[in-house]
Amino acid sequence: MSVPMFRGKRTLGLRLWHWSNSLLIAGMLLTVVLRDYLVNVREHARMIQAALPSVTPDQARDIAMSYKDALWTWHVDMGLALVALLVLRVAVEFAAPKGDALCSKIKKALSPEAGPDGKMVAAVKSSHALFYAGLTVILATGVLLAYGRGWGLPDSLHGPLREVHEAMMYAILAFVAAHLIGVVKAEKTTDPGLVSDMIHGG
Repeated sequence: MSVPMFRGKRTLGLRLWHWSNSLLIAGMLLTVVLRDYLVNVREHARMIQAALPSVTPDQARDIAMSYKDALWTWHVDMGLALVALLVLRVAVEFAAPKGDALCSKIKKALSPEAGPDGKMVAAVKSSHALFYAGLTVILATGVLLAYGRGWGLPDSLHGPLREVHEAMMYAILAFVAAHLIGVVKAEKTTDPGLVSDMIHGG
């Protein structure tokens, strides 16, 4: 009987990190969708004036803009929480025993002893490493966009930073989609129970 490729004990710390990370990323993406696509300042200002005729157009616009400002604040706050989780993940990686580190697992999976499933395991672990690298870039650029002007960062860098930040957002979305597809496929084929393991620990 073969052993599932990705089956194993999931510690409480890992599970809390995983689901916290997932919820924060989903929340940040939701604020982007709401702020950039669903909150129309002009339309909301018209609705506010229709409901409150005594409000001036400028006041209505300021109220409508406050929705976008609140979403931006939530986005930044969740980003900072995600920074803390990433720092924790990096610290755990450096503190891990030699054989438990991500790079060691990739090397082990590529060794002849790993068997026919080794390359698949190595590909999955490598995708996780790329995810952490992409997360580092998107969080670093996000922090600079949020606080860079206050730190004296030139305005000329704001545009390029935004472009990198947005490009990495699409890369993260692609990873999340591939991750979900991979999990569903593994759950239905080689690793039944994979999702429940990540919930209750295996």
